[in-house]
Amino acid sequence: MIKMPKKTVLSVLAVLALLLNTLALPAAAEQDLQYREKVIAGGPDKFVTVRHLVLKGSNFDIGKKIGEFAQKNGTAITPSDDHILNRAKREYMAQNYPEMYERMKGVAQSFGLDITDDSYDFTGLWQPNAAPPGCSVVFFPAGSTENSHSILSRNYDFTTGDFTGRKPPEGHLAIMARPILFEIHPDQGYSSLSLCAFDYLGGVLDGINSEGLAVSILAEEESPPKVGWEPSDEAGMHELMGMRYLLDNCKNVEEAKEALLSLKHYYSFIPCHYIIGDRSGKSFIFEFSPNRNRSYIMDGEGPQCVTNHLVFLHQNVEEFPETDLNWSLRRYKMLDESLRAKEKFTLEEIAAINSRVAVPPNAPGNPQAAPGRTLWYAQYDLVNLTLTVKFYLGEKPDPENEGQVILEYSSPKVYALK
Repeated sequence: MIKMPKKTVLSVLAVLALLLNTLALPAAAEQDLQYREKVIAGGPDKFVTVRHLVLKGSNFDIGKKIGEFAQKNGTAITPSDDHILNRAKREYMAQNYPEMYERMKGVAQSFGLDITDDSYDFTGLWQPNAAPPGCSVVFFPAGSTENSHSILSRNYDFTTGDFTGRKPPEGHLAIMARPILFEIHPDQGYSSLSLCAFDYLGGVLDGINSEGLAVSILAEEESPPKVGWEPSDEAGMHELMGMRYLLDNCKNVEEAKEALLSLKHYYSFIPCHYIIGDRSGKSFIFEFSPNRNRSYIMDGEGPQCVTNHLVFLHQNVEEFPETDLNWSLRRYKMLDESLRAKEKFTLEEIAAINSRVAVPPNAPGNPQAAPGRTLWYAQYDLVNLTLTVKFYLGEKPDPENEGQVILEYSSPKVYALK
């Protein structure tokens, strides 16, 4: 056995320790937040400026960066006197949605606040104002597409004005002028790609996660005329937050059903319903009764479509009234007719079906009114984990058709969840 001098042994150990620390540096560096921000559509001279935000790291660091981004864009967190509600909302997230609770802690730090301060509600970072979306969505299972991929095809229809539907005052933006494509890769929870607005933390309007689960939210316009309008602020999941929860936590339709049935729901602005699909081709619509004391799940059998009325009350197109159909029922009937036309559809045919029910290019009759438009068309491929999307950029009068306008859209671009 060869004996080494004590000094030599210590030197070797020191070198080994330094070497091990050096080798460990890349792993430690991977724990730091990776962040990219890029404008992907529109700009100062267009209706929208759409940003693609990529965040990879711990949920705490992701929340902290979202808080910094929200502050940069004019969002503030103001204290309130409802300490019990603030505490209840915080504890609900801590117990039922730990990924979001970690992001909330990051948000609190970004504002220089303490997550345990009951003076503040850290469950949302809201953009100013809100208004109900009216949309059309179709889920195509793999057996109904030429490429054998499950596809979610979505029109997002919305006002181009302020929350009243009027043109914004000079110097003010429309409420949908700054949508965000969030790409989130958290340390806990599934990665996701989602189009968001209203709430920087939980404002998912449509999206897909790394397991091939796709979600989409639509306004449900039938309940308020029946039972009144009763928005609230509760401990639980507002109408958009539930979709963020599904993307973070659910890998398929069965898990999404269980989650939606077990979560505590409320709406902060308007009742909504949802369509969820997975890469296997399963899909379902989830909605509430007008009084919100009962939930309904309607499984898809082949392509499944949804617009803005209660599907559980109007499932058979054959029973629709012959005349005086409202715009939601008319769109649903048009989609149903298109889906019955053939057995398999190309991606181009899928986009054309949604184009049939897009908001028509009619000029607003009232010069003070801001028209509703299809603000984006999104096509999610649940096998390739891609989003193909185009955004509304603006419009101009149509010189050849009085009362109509020419709509301008960005070129379709593909984004992959990597």
